[in-house]
Amino acid sequence: MCRLSVRLLGPFRAVMDGEEVTGFRSDKVRALLAYLVVESGTPHRRERLAGLLWPDRPERSARADLRVALANLRQVLGDHEATPPFLLISRQTLQFNQASDAWIDVESLESLSQAGQPTDELMEEAVDLYRGEFMTGLSLPDSPPFEEWALLTREQLHRLVMETLQSLANSLEERGEYERSLVYAWRQVDLDPWREAAHRQVMRLLAQSGQRSAALAQYQLCRQVLQKDLGVDVSEQTRQLYEELER
Repeated sequence: MCRLSVRLLGPFRAVMDGEEVTGFRSDKVRALLAYLVVESGTPHRRERLAGLLWPDRPERSARADLRVALANLRQVLGDHEATPPFLLISRQTLQFNQASDAWIDVESLESLSQAGQPTDELMEEAVDLYRGEFMTGLSLPDSPPFEEWALLTREQLHRLVMETLQSLANSLEERGEYERSLVYAWRQVDLDPWREAAHRQVMRLLAQSGQRSAALAQYQLCRQVLQKDLGVDVSEQTRQLYEELER
């Protein structure tokens, strides 16, 4: 088991040696850790990090705030004693050490989902990591650059997990494992109620499982959601599936 585990899919959570990491001075220290672990592939200039988290502060003050946040982050991670260290630090740059004894849920999700030809088992493992939207509940209203980065990352990860769920549900459906496939089709609807393809898959799977009435009711639910939230009707493809099931 890795010494440090960082979960960002859902609420922020950091665990060291099985114990919750506490002692963060502020959400900006948490945000600094989140940014470094997600963007660990490259060193980051200190001035850029300062501008990301303290955009309204003069550069000298922002750099000082970054030094204070970094000192706190190193303290709560025990970075001075870690071998290898979790952070690679120079006078100009900061980087999370990919060779450190750490596990990051975002990294695992991307690795499992984007494997060359992921098996059903790997895809199931990937979607199980998605406990919720990226960094639920952690926001920095006074740091628009960080908020923009978080939003883009949130959308990318949401899209990735939806694609993985769809691939997994399709694979199980093709093998005739309708009940297992339905679990992942339903999850797509839960995460994105406006995703018509997911509603259609739920309708097909319910019908194939002998639940024709429930399949027809799902069409009505899909139609209500689209009309109420988006002001549009279902597509011709969805309507045709409904008519086939009705017959």
